[in-house]
Amino acid sequence: MELTGLDLRFPAVLVVGLLVAVVATVAVTRHLARRSAHATAAVANTSALTALPEYRRALRTHRIRMAVLAASAVLLGGAALVGAARPVDTTVERPETRNRDIMLCLDISGSMAAYDAELVSTFKRLVTRFEGERIGLVIFNSSAATVFPLTDDYDFINEELDVAGRALAGDPDLESFFAGTFNGRGTSLIGDGLATCVSSFDRIDTQRPRSLVFATDNHLAGRPIIDVVEAGELAKAKGVRVYGLNPEEDGVDREAVEMRQVVEGTAGRYFAMSDTSAIGGIVDAVQAQEAALIDSSARALQTDNPVVPITLAGLGLVGVIGASRRWSS
Repeated sequence: MELTGLDLRFPAVLVVGLLVAVVATVAVTRHLARRSAHATAAVANTSALTALPEYRRALRTHRIRMAVLAASAVLLGGAALVGAARPVDTTVERPETRNRDIMLCLDISGSMAAYDAELVSTFKRLVTRFEGERIGLVIFNSSAATVFPLTDDYDFINEELDVAGRALAGDPDLESFFAGTFNGRGTSLIGDGLATCVSSFDRIDTQRPRSLVFATDNHLAGRPIIDVVEAGELAKAKGVRVYGLNPEEDGVDREAVEMRQVVEGTAGRYFAMSDTSAIGGIVDAVQAQEAALIDSSARALQTDNPVVPITLAGLGLVGVIGASRRWSS
């Protein structure tokens, strides 16, 4: 944070006010001069009066009081003008935020619905503790569809995750949620789904750590355009760390071994659903990944600072009241 000093929000008020004060002073001075010239009358033998010590003392006191009154009035008026011009402190702030991107990539074939719903529910609770993280959601079966892109609008994220949870739980009114995921041939085209999710991250913003939660039954049925190994290489090239959840692991099968190699090759972790802490483990692993410290755009903050004009106006007012009372007495 950098303080650039005191500034005026409406400097034109001060300029206009000073011009008005100068014009008013000139006008009043001329008026008083003309009035004094017309009111002049000769009085004889005044030297004896003006030579008296009491007269000289009273005249000196009067002049001092008038000078104090004039100075106080100028101080009061000037402080009021400065206050009307709104003095502000201008501060340039360059905030730093810790950010990361998290993409949920869910296989929505029939055997995955319950696990997907649990993952969505867990992340919905997790969003309440996020600050700066961006979340996105992609679903796939024979083809992939983006439910919502990476965003940090948490109200929107919660609404979309709520809809996803209800759809995955079998709400018949939300069948449209799965639109766009049946445009290919086959089911659970894992490589295509993973590649689509990886490609959903920004192409430019590489400062933010990227995590991809990849849940699939790992049962390929069809011919994908990109196989899972190629998709894993794409993730590595883009700096995406994949956390894989495989609910359908049956012993040490070839597909499970391949999926483990792919996700661990991205510096991510593999979880079998036989592990009762799998979903919690994914969440903990994603949170443990250190977020990047990123400089946000500089912004100027203006804060009202009326202390000086208020203090000066108060002093001027005290001077005007005090000098007026003594003078009137």
